[in-house]
Amino acid sequence: MDSVNLFLAAGMWSAIQQHLRPKRAKFEEAAFVFATAEEAPGSVNLHAVEWYAVPPNGFDEQSPYFLQLSDETKAKVIKRAHDLQASLIEVHSHPFQELAAFSPSDISGFAEFVPHVRWRLKGRPYAAIVVANHTFDAFAWTGQAVEAGPLHSLVADGEHLYPTRATQTT
Repeated sequence: MDSVNLFLAAGMWSAIQQHLRPKRAKFEEAAFVFATAEEAPGSVNLHAVEWYAVPPNGFDEQSPYFLQLSDETKAKVIKRAHDLQASLIEVHSHPFQELAAFSPSDISGFAEFVPHVRWRLKGRPYAAIVVANHTFDAFAWTGQAVEAGPLHSLVADGEHLYPTRATQTT
């Protein structure tokens, strides 16, 4: 499995966090990061070029414990990634969780969405991040891998941040 690192532009992680974790969060929120991939044997570095905050009308369903993107939002972010020749990274929040971990419904959603996106984006890496409190967990799909591997680190404003690895996938 490749070692995968995500490098975010100055201030980007802070801006994403503000979108995902508003002061009085009522619902899960979502965003997408578009990143170029620098692949070498045994490692993949994703370099963020821009991000997109999913607006309230970008969901078919949004609750404190679940969200479902609209087909229009999915098409929009896939097209933007295609136009940028970029990888796609989904980021969403679990506002009432202390230690970040993907939910069973998140894991189930990956089985359908990730292969579709990777096919549409010609096999480019894909990553998913969930944030809760001041922690995050993350997976990445690279190369020919069908199964997710861990995202090794997220680099924001020069600081290496590491996922909780709290998600149980068995």
